[in-house]
Amino acid sequence: MVGTLIFCVCILAAACYFMKTRTKANDVDQRIIFHNERISYAEIDAATNSFSPANLIGSGSFGNVYVGNLLLNESLATVAIKVLNLARRGASRSFLRECNVLRRIRHRNLVKVITVCSGVDHNGDEFKALVLEFICNGNLDEWLHPNTTTKSTRAFRRLSLMERLCIALDVAEALEYLHHQIEPSIVHCDIKPCNILLDDDIVAHVTDFGLAKIMRTEECKQSGGGTESSSFVIKGTIGYVAPEYGSGSEASTDGDVYSYGVLLLEIFTARRPTDNFIDGVTSLANYVKMAYPDKLLEIMDVRATYSGDMQSITDIFLYPIFKLGLACCVDSPRHRIKMNDVVKELNTIKKACTAHMSVHEF
Repeated sequence: MVGTLIFCVCILAAACYFMKTRTKANDVDQRIIFHNERISYAEIDAATNSFSPANLIGSGSFGNVYVGNLLLNESLATVAIKVLNLARRGASRSFLRECNVLRRIRHRNLVKVITVCSGVDHNGDEFKALVLEFICNGNLDEWLHPNTTTKSTRAFRRLSLMERLCIALDVAEALEYLHHQIEPSIVHCDIKPCNILLDDDIVAHVTDFGLAKIMRTEECKQSGGGTESSSFVIKGTIGYVAPEYGSGSEASTDGDVYSYGVLLLEIFTARRPTDNFIDGVTSLANYVKMAYPDKLLEIMDVRATYSGDMQSITDIFLYPIFKLGLACCVDSPRHRIKMNDVVKELNTIKKACTAHMSVHEF
């Protein structure tokens, strides 16, 4: 009897030691992953002036984003603070998913996570927030649709064709990294202009991984949108969601390619996929198809700046750009172009445009 008791005590002590060690290891991992110690609710509250509306810079599917100043590594830094609305169903899973994704990625065109806050607020309620690098120049939606964006009072200048091409290339390189350069690959699941932030140099940074999915090895090999799940919930935003998701297909890198194709067409037409098009046209891709290849100048965003003769603009720039966008938007996921090939095509277009710019500026 005594021997059994001693054995049980030893097992309990070993279990406690294991849990304590594992917790410490996780804490250490957390510091390594995010490079800074976790911060407290009080620090978040102070940084956002008690979550003042004046500090609110955006809202997403699972919470609000505030700008604030935090003391990091003994220096004051301006950061973006994404506060989760935990009353919304799925918000906690979204937080864990985003943390899990962000800790794995490092790329110049992906918004960087600095640290996290996971605790309780002053009322004792659960509180979770992500502290992200602050990208100061608004999102792409504001730049493409300045007259319809009501949340911002700033004036957005016109983007040139070359700037739009560079933005498209930035986003493509970020997705190429997620799909092809890390293991396991990551599906963003919500590519759209609102989730593309621009810095002072008009460099694009992809943000909001709250819907992202880390692919299993077998899914990476089978990527093609063919796997169906009766419990799968459509992820993404209306107009940007791949058509196969509507029939129950699992999230895949091919779905991101479709969303990117819609984004690419929107960048150069300034037409949202949810706009009312002419009779019989039900999507942005079909709208472009009707103009392709002879009427591309008619659908190009009138705010896009360029110089040079229109024939060169069409041949060197618009024709290959819209052809690429349509290749991303084909209905069959297995027949869509891959992101690494998208990057190659965009670099080829950019090289041709750069050569043309030696005579004319886009």
